[in-house]
Amino acid sequence: MQKVGVILFCLLLVSCELFTSKKETKEDIIERERQSINWNDVDQYPLFETCDETAPRNEQIACFQETFTAHFLATLSNKHLVSHKNLNDTVNVQLLIGKEGHITILQIKKNKNIAKEIPEIDTLIANSVETLPRVYPALKRNIPVNMKIQLPIIIKVE
Repeated sequence: MQKVGVILFCLLLVSCELFTSKKETKEDIIERERQSINWNDVDQYPLFETCDETAPRNEQIACFQETFTAHFLATLSNKHLVSHKNLNDTVNVQLLIGKEGHITILQIKKNKNIAKEIPEIDTLIANSVETLPRVYPALKRNIPVNMKIQLPIIIKVE
């Protein structure tokens, strides 16, 4: 009978451990959340007022790029540019869209032909960016965040 009592007592000790719940600290919860977030991606792309914020992400990206390109082409159409050579090249503009919606040009990459034939291209791009319509910043978990964007501008002169 004593053996049965000792066994029951041991079972009670072990079974009590099964009923205790592990408390998760807030640091553990925060760390688990941090690990689950993809920090290299945003939930909503930066948008102009004309873009639909409820559209799928790929349509948001397309709307942003098309609006930027249309604005840049409209800015260029007001200028009289002369090139002595045929050009078919791409200028890559790297932008930073701040969490307040401010746009900053980080870098303009162009080849020597474009730099030689259209020396004012940097100024034209800067003027175009300054006159862009209002931009709403990218969102990550509904919080505005900074985002770098690389936009290719194809320059074609025949």
